[in-house]
Amino acid sequence: MVTVVTNAADKNLKNEQTQAVLKKLRETSIEEVASQLAQNAGFPYIDLHIFPIGSEDILLIPEADALRLNLVLFHKKGIQVRFAILNPENQETLDYIATISTPKGWEIEIYVVSRPSFDRALLQYKKRTFIDNLDLVRVELSGSDLEQFDQDFKELLSIQENRTLNTSRAMEIILAGAKKLDASDIHFETEEHSTRLRFRIDGVLQDIGDLPPDVYKLMLSRVKMLGKMRLNVRKEAQDGHFYIDIEGKRIDIRVNSIPGKYGESINMRLLSSDDIIVDVDQLGLRGLANEHVIKETRKPHGMILNTGPTGSGKTTTLYTLLSTLNDAGTKIITIEDPIEYSLPGLVQTEVAKDKSYTFATALRAIVRQDPDVVLVGEIRDDETADIAVNAALTGHLLFSTIHANSAAAAIPRLIELGVKPTLITSAMNIIIAQRLVRKLCPHCKTSYAPAKETLDSITRLISIISPKAKVSIPQNFDNLWEAHGCQKCHMTGYKGRIGIFEVLTMTPEIIEIVNNLGSEAEIFKAALENGMITMTQDGILKALEGVTTLDEVWRVADQTEILQNIYAKLMPSALSRASLVTGALYEEVKNHLESLEAFAGFVGQQTSNQRLPTLFAAAVAMKAGDIHIEPTEKSFEIRFRIDGILKTVAAFPLNEYPGFMGEIKLLGGMKAGEIAGVTDSRFSINFEQENDRIDGNKVDIRLSIILGGFGETVVMRLLNQSATKLDLAALNIRKQNLDRLLEAIEKPYGMILNTGPTGSGKTTTLYSILARLNKPEIKIITVEDPIEYQIAGLLQTQTNDEAGYTFATALRALMRQNPDIIMIGEIRDDETAEIAIQSASTGHLVLSTLHANSAAGTVSRLLKMGTSGDDLANAGNLFMAQRLVRTLCDRCKQESAPTAEETAILERILASISPQSGVEIPASRQIWREGGCPNCNGTGYTGRMTIIEAMPIDNDIQELIGRGALVHEIEAKAVEHGMLTMAQDGILCVLEGKTSLEEVKRVTEI
Repeated sequence: MVTVVTNAADKNLKNEQTQAVLKKLRETSIEEVASQLAQNAGFPYIDLHIFPIGSEDILLIPEADALRLNLVLFHKKGIQVRFAILNPENQETLDYIATISTPKGWEIEIYVVSRPSFDRALLQYKKRTFIDNLDLVRVELSGSDLEQFDQDFKELLSIQENRTLNTSRAMEIILAGAKKLDASDIHFETEEHSTRLRFRIDGVLQDIGDLPPDVYKLMLSRVKMLGKMRLNVRKEAQDGHFYIDIEGKRIDIRVNSIPGKYGESINMRLLSSDDIIVDVDQLGLRGLANEHVIKETRKPHGMILNTGPTGSGKTTTLYTLLSTLNDAGTKIITIEDPIEYSLPGLVQTEVAKDKSYTFATALRAIVRQDPDVVLVGEIRDDETADIAVNAALTGHLLFSTIHANSAAAAIPRLIELGVKPTLITSAMNIIIAQRLVRKLCPHCKTSYAPAKETLDSITRLISIISPKAKVSIPQNFDNLWEAHGCQKCHMTGYKGRIGIFEVLTMTPEIIEIVNNLGSEAEIFKAALENGMITMTQDGILKALEGVTTLDEVWRVADQTEILQNIYAKLMPSALSRASLVTGALYEEVKNHLESLEAFAGFVGQQTSNQRLPTLFAAAVAMKAGDIHIEPTEKSFEIRFRIDGILKTVAAFPLNEYPGFMGEIKLLGGMKAGEIAGVTDSRFSINFEQENDRIDGNKVDIRLSIILGGFGETVVMRLLNQSATKLDLAALNIRKQNLDRLLEAIEKPYGMILNTGPTGSGKTTTLYSILARLNKPEIKIITVEDPIEYQIAGLLQTQTNDEAGYTFATALRALMRQNPDIIMIGEIRDDETAEIAIQSASTGHLVLSTLHANSAAGTVSRLLKMGTSGDDLANAGNLFMAQRLVRTLCDRCKQESAPTAEETAILERILASISPQSGVEIPASRQIWREGGCPNCNGTGYTGRMTIIEAMPIDNDIQELIGRGALVHEIEAKAVEHGMLTMAQDGILCVLEGKTSLEEVKRVTEI
């Protein structure tokens, strides 16, 4: 099965758009350009600098084909195969991939990569052996450096050509070379015509070369003899060990042989007690994890468990922690299989291979030896687990290891071994999970600029690190590091290793989850919330610091998916799903906006994968508030709500609607073929370049899909997330109304309510108030459905009716957070109204919205919800109502004398304005009408403005509310005291040339 992972790999992608992107090579990051090219073509992007490349996988494609077609196969797992290509428009490349994949049944994914990324993959075809690298280093050396190099490695370089060396000397050269290179293992692997010699250096196997069969045969006998292994046994696995002295240091060599088709293969592990103990600070622990490890190892009892695969550094970590406890007053006993390092001051015992002396029997005996600290090499079975936990509960500090993929996974593993959850939570001090990554060589590491997509992915993974973790999270980073290679690191690019860790402690939350048999995922999430950073996150932080590479982190840790899922649940979807509008496309769209007809023709000519970005670009350029997509009997229409009025901008054949809807659903994180009654989601529009319509490069989209008569209908609301737009002064509120509003929000408690229909700007006004009140010393919490604007410094929460988190329940819970100011998205029911009024009466400033026709109508609406008139009168600061009217285009608006009917309306409304309002009524009765020009796309209007009525709750209004006065009585008293109604405010705006009389008539009752 062949599946090309792409939104739309359109064969007819416009060449000029591709070329426009490619020209950016001179101006921006190469990786960023590759990412943009991928998005334009509808393919995913990948950075092979940070993704491990399968050295064997790449050989599945002949090198000649890879070079000719600019493609590589960089990853294969079962039938899942990933290709990287340079040019997504090259149909020959795509056909080739399909041709070789279909017969094999491969499920393929095709990614676009940059040229440097592609070249890095090609190096796998010409991968040098480690000996080749050493030879290359030697060529570049001179003087004393060359002399030292020859002293260390010259004989190793020539060993495969030198057949005259006796076996003992050859072994000395190999062992000395391994030690000089800090190898942990020496591998002899028999093949048909030779024996492959490899060293494991910093956790990665490096080819040293091939040994002739006759040379290896003598070496094999020599090793088996030294290791006291049976020379005549060739069909069974054997273990042995011996000691050697190199430069005055004793090295323990652990030998293992296994039979194979072409003879016995050998692994020799080099062990030195000098290497096992490091300073705790050198392990790589940081922040809260380091504090917890130090604190828990100083406790007199309990269990410290370390988990990770073989070779992940568990033994080094445990021995290092034991060394901090190793003094004359502490008895430490270890049970190991085998004893790898002999350490002074410790009583070390080894389990028997014939199982007469197991971990369980040894541990049962050791607790009678009166130890303070016990190390059990590994918990392998239920008996050992049971005794270990009981030892930790009876006054011993017990260290051990267990096989699990993460710290959280160790707990279910112990439960599988029969340990009761309550015993685990009582005995466990701390669980450490770890991996080892290679450290970048400080002499040759190089930085590069990755694509924004890569940086965004990294940001998502570390953004969910809890502040409790006590680690410094980089806020701005533009570069990553990669290995290069020099003489200091023997051309590997790496020198040494360091641990990446996650440390889980038994907090009250985790104890409750474990005791209630909660899942591994629940434990993991609770640990994150309590300050645990995962191995992947720790590795990313070390990569950003230039200690290692992301390639190394991905090689050893596999937690990306679960972290992405947690991020997606915690953070708005707008941060993780986006559509890109390139600079070239945005400029081209602007050139076709002289009229709606011109744009309709332009968008109709776009390829299918460019229609949505084109519509997004036009919506922003035309300052649309909403995009409506509505199917009809024979077509589906695209309409923009511009300045509050719906305008049809395009129509497409109905047979194209399913594909169009599929793209929108994928952006919204939904399944393309799934149909539901009502669906809501979010995504964002990312702009390649800043433009004159938005601040920054992103617009958040709130997506709503409902099922209609002809199919699903879509509304996409464009939400400006920029806090700089949330400015009361920018709303053009009349000075008299603004003064009343500012006076009300200066009060430390009480209620401010804003009313109006959907789309009247209520939320923007309330957020503008919050932006003005937002100060470090003030705690502001919002409860919304959904969160429309994101403001730094506010604690914003979103309701979830399905989960029972309604406005009322959220408000009740948030009161325990001791906020100064609360904003409630909407008062919808009696319970929310009651709690809001109580909050306003008990020292909190409460802001909210309500559906009512006028400021005075707010009172009637709340009283019908069952609130007490006296409570409402005492809690209220100011009730307001508002509407949005379109602003006349200054370039084409036309001054005009009103008709007789219009004059009557003007005079009636103006006569009702109270002298107490403080406004100056214009003497002229000339009005303004809309025209139409390119500046306003022929509509006569550009933008919208607010008309408001603001009713302060003074003593007289309080008295009317308390006795249940009618709406018209309350409004009349408010006008008498100087309130301007929306109709009055609107008429004044008409005479001032800001809007038209038709607009005011459209939104008010005049």
